[in-house]
Amino acid sequence: MRIVLLFAAGLLLAACDDGDDGATTPADAAALDGSSADATPPLDAATDAAPPDAAPSDAEMPDAAAPDAASPDAAPPLDTYAACPEATRTGQFIVELRPAFTAVQGQVADAVTPANVPVEAAAEGPCALLRPPTLFCDPPCGGAEVCGTQGECVEAPVNVGVGTVTVEGLTGPVSMTAGPPVWFYTHRGEALPHPAFAEGDAITLRASGDATDAFVLRGRGVAPLEVGADAVLLERGQPAAIRWTPPGAAGPQKMHLELNIANHGGTPGRVVCTVDDTGAFDVPAALVDALLDQGFSGFPTVVLTRRSGEAVDTAVGCVELAVQSVGVLDVAIDGLTSCSDDTDCPDGQRCKVDLTCG
Repeated sequence: MRIVLLFAAGLLLAACDDGDDGATTPADAAALDGSSADATPPLDAATDAAPPDAAPSDAEMPDAAAPDAASPDAAPPLDTYAACPEATRTGQFIVELRPAFTAVQGQVADAVTPANVPVEAAAEGPCALLRPPTLFCDPPCGGAEVCGTQGECVEAPVNVGVGTVTVEGLTGPVSMTAGPPVWFYTHRGEALPHPAFAEGDAITLRASGDATDAFVLRGRGVAPLEVGADAVLLERGQPAAIRWTPPGAAGPQKMHLELNIANHGGTPGRVVCTVDDTGAFDVPAALVDALLDQGFSGFPTVVLTRRSGEAVDTAVGCVELAVQSVGVLDVAIDGLTSCSDDTDCPDGQRCKVDLTCG
């Protein structure tokens, strides 16, 4: 068995399904904005890769062989955090606290989409500046293909079934199935009493197997994430101070931070950090400067995700479980006035297509 410890990640699951409520997290929306037209929808919202040193290749990851699903002792409570590296992640299941309900959903693809694997432009500590890969294929790829990392067209990844997926440890039963062509899992049964878990609750996801062998993934309930109203200030030469309310008790969870100042135009790029859930972290000044050098557009944000879970290696790639709660902070940049229309701008300025006044 191989477990990969990761300071990582965050995903949008595919927005289309035959019955999904369509709700997405802020991190999901950001992931969709960065998708290529011919790519399979990102698996994580959050999108969101971690620096390579956050996921050492020699750490242990369980393989897809599942213990007896009928035994309550088959999955001991989770006591560490692990997630898939972007380069091998093909699937993710999410149990997420949202304002009015708890969402349970997920999907697994048969391969990694090359456009979803970012390039690390710079790194410091638990943070990295990530950019989309530059992929070029001549002639262009056909409809059932995507451009690969070596300039060659490869078969486009498609979602696959992993059997019946059940989730234990919530306030109600969850059993999900999926079908072609989307193969998207979402809880469609009776609404779960909300919140569907408490901080520290043991949560176990079991897939009975189909395109993969059966597998088990564990998580722990996380506290609802609380963030303040103050914007995060970005200044050249200064670290960016990000603050949130720490959890009531320490547990096997991490905070995933994604700083994106080009949500509505400009050079795609983001700083991601996976850090201890202490309530405070300062993004290194060097990475702040590098991000500002790429330019910015209106309504920059920091997406914070408190997350627990683990990952498993399967026949089609790495699949992970994320039990999480998400919050968003605005970002303030000197000289930036964000706008939705001209009325948001000072006299003599107009709202531009990148949602900035000028």
